[in-house]
Amino acid sequence: MLIPYRVKNPTKHFPFATLGIIIANVIVYALTTDSFLAIREDVVRRYAYTFGVSPFINFITAAFLHGDPFHIIGNMLFLWVFGRPVEDRLRIPRYLGVYFAAGLVGDVLQGGLDSVFMGGPRPGIGASGCIMGVVGAYWYLYSWSTVCVYYCIYWYLRGVWEVKAIWIVGLYLLMDLAEGVLYGSAGISGGVANFAHVGGGFAGALMCLAMRTKRDTEALSEAKAIQADAGDLSNMPLHALQAMAEADPCNPELIRAMISPALRLCQHSAIHTVMSQAGQALIDKDPGLVAYYLVDLHGNSGIYQPVHLLRLAGLMERSGDPDRAIHLYRLISDKQPTAPETEAALYRMALCSWNVFKDAATARSCLCEMERRFPNGEMVPFGRDLLRRIGG
Repeated sequence: MLIPYRVKNPTKHFPFATLGIIIANVIVYALTTDSFLAIREDVVRRYAYTFGVSPFINFITAAFLHGDPFHIIGNMLFLWVFGRPVEDRLRIPRYLGVYFAAGLVGDVLQGGLDSVFMGGPRPGIGASGCIMGVVGAYWYLYSWSTVCVYYCIYWYLRGVWEVKAIWIVGLYLLMDLAEGVLYGSAGISGGVANFAHVGGGFAGALMCLAMRTKRDTEALSEAKAIQADAGDLSNMPLHALQAMAEADPCNPELIRAMISPALRLCQHSAIHTVMSQAGQALIDKDPGLVAYYLVDLHGNSGIYQPVHLLRLAGLMERSGDPDRAIHLYRLISDKQPTAPETEAALYRMALCSWNVFKDAATARSCLCEMERRFPNGEMVPFGRDLLRRIGG
């Protein structure tokens, strides 16, 4: 017996779809069983799905029926463990599409093989094919993630096993395939729709492949396992944060977490690399972080165009950080002396120096430099008006 109870794969979004499916299954189970122990026969006769015989609506109804407590607990456990990261990556519409489409593929495969081995398709209930579709999707998306499995062999050998998803999910599918072939070749029913599991699992993986969904690398999976154990990004080593930032380059939270260990280890190049990967898009997400990198850490301003630096400086002004704003304006002036944005930067630096700090000397110096460099510039009249207000 191999029971997965956890994956070391933190998620970003609340699993609304996964939790909703679980709640729906539990409610249906409560309404269709006798004392929560076994499903009623009249429910099976009316709502079970027999491939090629039942109306299609029965495929949906059967996917929410379970025969006994072990059936529903096992299915919902697998869905909860593997479904949340899959939903997190696919998001709800594609996740639900994979869930039901994989279940249908599994039922078609089971019905077809039942016709070969058993003389005809059998009625089936349960969400196993759908859930194995989710497990198969997890197999493809997070092949190298760590799965925590409780094992029990003949009640004597028990323990916990941490294993990569590619091996444990592969083992589940192999066991289903072997059991299905064994029972099918003997012409007997084992009570489990093994081929629905196999068909659903492979269908889930292939659908993610067809959608070209992003997969986690081995390095990223290891980093996520460290995050799952550490519980907080601030407790993670630099190499793990670098792997995560490479996969999610514009995540301010990751970049902020990287800075402290990188400075402590004198790995300034790691900060420059991750800021280069994030690029100009980070200005919109976390302007304060970009300003801190450029002003306090003397970062590489070549990552950004003058127009982006001008916008960043304006954001710093509006957020109540005039010191960094002035530094950024001066950076534009020093690094791009003839750029069109430099005229506006000199004027804004003068305006900020006077309005905020009443620093007349700096303001005059900026305005004079602006008129010297851009004698016919658009900001010259505004600069002269400011000079008159300053008084010089």
